[in-house]
Amino acid sequence: MDRRITPARNDLAADWLRDHVKAEQYVGGAPRTVIRDGAPLYFLPDQKAGLESQLIYGEIFQVYEDRDGWCWGQNLTDSYVGYVPTAYLEANLPAPDHQVVALRSHLYVEPDIKRPTAGTISISARVKVVDVSGSFCRIATGHWVHSRHLICLEYGTQDIVGTAIKFIGVPYLWGGRSAEGVDCSSLVQIALAMAGVSVPRDSDLQESAVGVEVPMDDGGDYSRIKEGDFVFFPGHVGLFMDDWRFLHANAFDMQVSLHGFSDVLDRARSENAGVTSIRRLTSSTRSSRHD
Repeated sequence: MDRRITPARNDLAADWLRDHVKAEQYVGGAPRTVIRDGAPLYFLPDQKAGLESQLIYGEIFQVYEDRDGWCWGQNLTDSYVGYVPTAYLEANLPAPDHQVVALRSHLYVEPDIKRPTAGTISISARVKVVDVSGSFCRIATGHWVHSRHLICLEYGTQDIVGTAIKFIGVPYLWGGRSAEGVDCSSLVQIALAMAGVSVPRDSDLQESAVGVEVPMDDGGDYSRIKEGDFVFFPGHVGLFMDDWRFLHANAFDMQVSLHGFSDVLDRARSENAGVTSIRRLTSSTRSSRHD
């Protein structure tokens, strides 16, 4: 089983895995809400460990163990498993009803743009609005967010390409999933999430889960490709744009950037790699939506 998405250790595993893995103990776990945007998720309970992924403000993390300042569990958004500092999680918060649509938004301590802020939250963060004062919404944690940066979850979804474009210039960060930094697969994941489509965290898992495959012959005929198609390479993914451009978070520029698609193909060939598939969302594949 894939350790990235399987909450199981030799000593402890999720109860629903009882018939699938061996462990000394099985537990049901308890959900907690992420209250720190870009909360780090590690494979080991050690801040010096490499970043596996990040948790977005408002996501639900199923906790199977809370010990020595670390919670071990699973992100219910994309099933990623790891350790997160306990201080970044909170129990018993109400279910969200709004989502952040700005690339990032300040958390104000009072409903006034001249007052201090207590941090920021990123696009796709989910919050519960409990009060309104002028142009500000108070959320369940007590902070205030400007109403122009929020949309009610009932009011539909955002354009995939439009969301991805907002990230141009955002730094590349291996494991990143926030406006402070993203990697190639999280850019795709967030753009799809804002369109109401849930997909896995990593590009190898996304390749079999995103939409339907666009036929491509062995000679590299890309005549069927359209804006908004997802182009997969070994260990990499990005979004095809109009005018034969390619939008992706990449370690070449160390940021989210637009490159000529032909240049991207040439660079891949120079590394003995190439396009492994092109995937496209259809009306039927958009049915995998968030609750």
